[in-house]
Amino acid sequence: MQKHSKFALFILVLGVMGLISYKFLQPHIDDHVYADTSDARNTKGVIKIGVDNWVGYYPLCSKEMRRLLRNEGYRLSCIDDGADYSQRMEGIANGELDFAVASVDAYITSGKAYRYPASIVAVIDESHGGDAIVANTDVVTSINDLKTNKSLSIGYTHDSPSEHLLSAISSHFDLNLFKSNNVKRVATAGSSDALSQLIEGKLDVAVLWEPDVSTALAEGNFETIISTVDTKNLIVDVLLANKAVIKNKPEILDRVLATYFKVLKYYRDNPNVLVQELESITDLPNTQVKQLLNGVRWIGLNDNVSAWFSQSQLLLDTIDSTITIINDTSATPQQWLPNNDPYRIIHSPPIQTVHQTLNDIALNEPSHRPVSEVFAALSAKQWAHMSEIGTLKTRPVIFSSGSERLTPNGQQQLNLTAESLSHYPNFRILVEGHTGLRGDKALNIELSAKRAKAVKSYLVNQLGFEASRIHAVGKGSDEPLIQLSGESQRRYANRLMRVEIALMSETY
Repeated sequence: MQKHSKFALFILVLGVMGLISYKFLQPHIDDHVYADTSDARNTKGVIKIGVDNWVGYYPLCSKEMRRLLRNEGYRLSCIDDGADYSQRMEGIANGELDFAVASVDAYITSGKAYRYPASIVAVIDESHGGDAIVANTDVVTSINDLKTNKSLSIGYTHDSPSEHLLSAISSHFDLNLFKSNNVKRVATAGSSDALSQLIEGKLDVAVLWEPDVSTALAEGNFETIISTVDTKNLIVDVLLANKAVIKNKPEILDRVLATYFKVLKYYRDNPNVLVQELESITDLPNTQVKQLLNGVRWIGLNDNVSAWFSQSQLLLDTIDSTITIINDTSATPQQWLPNNDPYRIIHSPPIQTVHQTLNDIALNEPSHRPVSEVFAALSAKQWAHMSEIGTLKTRPVIFSSGSERLTPNGQQQLNLTAESLSHYPNFRILVEGHTGLRGDKALNIELSAKRAKAVKSYLVNQLGFEASRIHAVGKGSDEPLIQLSGESQRRYANRLMRVEIALMSETY
């Protein structure tokens, strides 16, 4: 009897284990059965991309992208994390995502905690009016007002391209917006929240993106202080590939890149289809969809190869300037990239391979980079009617004593200024020379004019700026700075001898 009991118990245990095993294995068995008895048997896998709702990313997750990848045997899953870059980086780091999109600044700041788990394999787009700093005109009407106004409330979305726009303006124009106790910095839950607070009078300045920019301007009491339509290589979005995909699944990387650039061409050739699809998924009217599209400049395959990943090193320059901006506005500047080397987050071979594969001239689209504007020469009277956008950070441009000859240090400072100027190609440039209070007034004006012209000459002859774009004038001692509290007379005198460089636009 005891033997029968043991045998029955053995059968019972075996049966329970069988049931448990079946429940565990059933989904896998079903998948196998379905795959063998349906068209799913041709599916090669799922490609997962971390995204948000920025319109520039739409082609990557569009109906056409899904259709073409499906023809190749892949399913596309775009995971919208609501612009939570930390979550996106975690997804890359733990292998949940094969690819992700991000602005260069967002990857530099959010990728560090995860030891930069992906590499930049393509440049997707550049903001071209999609982001803007908008202000209540009763309080602020220019960038310079952000310097002089002692009590401001500024709203922006943390860890977003809009924050980087504000950081760039703060750095390039020496605004000190992130360090001053006089500025009330308000974290907003996205652009729409910033717009609401601006309209309600809770904010003096808001950093917005479309379509909220257009909505604010339609209110009548708000103006754009500066927009990315007037910047270049400042807010740049890139495609990131998981390093495990690069190493272990290079065929998927090549397939995604090749398909994406085909899709980009498809929408470029069929713009009405793009508008209709965006109308459908956003529920926005036609006019607002077109505003969204006007705010983005897509970077095609040809530009990726010939400019961003080429010897011109446009991508490297963008990374370097981004890090400079981040550190200039941070409480504690730091080394962001491993060994401070931007090459550590770039992987260029796939884009070169795809360029060779897609050798059809129809795919290698003409450059969409704006051709530098030819600035017509202006008279002194016309320059006098120009409107000042803002004065760039004043750097210590040193001349030989009593002369207009630039020292090597002075040239180095102008090289740094030129880097800032490169982000604002649509504006003219005013160079003003200033001297100290001592000496003959007329001689001071003459010396300051010569120094301003020397700066213009260096910008034109050594750095390639267009001569008709720049106006050089000498102010002598006519516009002295205010002496700071506790500032020594010697330090004050040194500050007075300066060169100021401002961005200018035409008034109508």
